Amino acid sequence: MENTQAVLIHPAVDGGIKRARPDFSGGTLTCKCTTNPVKVRVGAQTAHNHVCGCTKCWKPEGAIFSQVAVVSRDAIEVVENGDKLQIVNKDAPIQRYACTGCGVHMYGRIENKDHPFYGLDFVHTELSKEDGWAAPEFAAFVSSVIESGVAPSRMDGIRARLRELGLTPYDTLSPPLMDAIATHVAKREGKLPSAPAGKSPEPAPAQPKPAASSAPHRPAPSPQPAAEGGSVFSRLLNKLFGGRG
Repeated sequence: MENTQAVLIHPAVDGGIKRARPDFSGGTLTCKCTTNPVKVRVGAQTAHNHVCGCTKCWKPEGAIFSQVAVVSRDAIEVVENGDKLQIVNKDAPIQRYACTGCGVHMYGRIENKDHPFYGLDFVHTELSKEDGWAAPEFAAFVSSVIESGVAPSRMDGIRARLRELGLTPYDTLSPPLMDAIATHVAKREGKLPSAPAGKSPEPAPAQPKPAASSAPHRPAPSPQPAAEGGSVFSRLLNKLFGGRG
């Protein structure tokens, strides 16, 4: 197994996890173009920040994971050079708006109102110069880094490094998000009561709770979900994100 200190996950976490600021209320995301960059204002704190191993999310050069969080879609506003934005794949469940100049994904939006995560946009807070964003909490779709060319022999070292950083590795999403998806399916299939009329169900809170203390962020370990195989989870995840990869 390789030296875990030499394992690079993502520039935003390789040096340690930065804590959120309880009073933080958003910032501006800027693409990588040196002239006329796209700027997107995020008018709220994000939630469910995590590193992701899938091949759909944008990753900075040299990183094997992306870092992605969600925020209410009404908190997103394109403030400069929005004419440079283009949807990467119009057939994908998440409509990822990327800069045509540098290729950076500025935000991802779900237009299907039946989607469990409808109402939440996906953003990369590393594109902001402001400090105080919600800290990453876990690692999702870890095994999918193999699909991007990472040698399978490196996986033990990668998972070990993620745990050292306090990012529990999962090969799906975190348990709270998987529970939210399952709840959505159960309500749709009549196994659980639907939300009251006029009230839209939410898969997970769009705003994280303020940190209770100033201690370094170290989420409590949770049992890792078992592989789902051909279950409703794997079929739904394919519809949600266009496949694990």
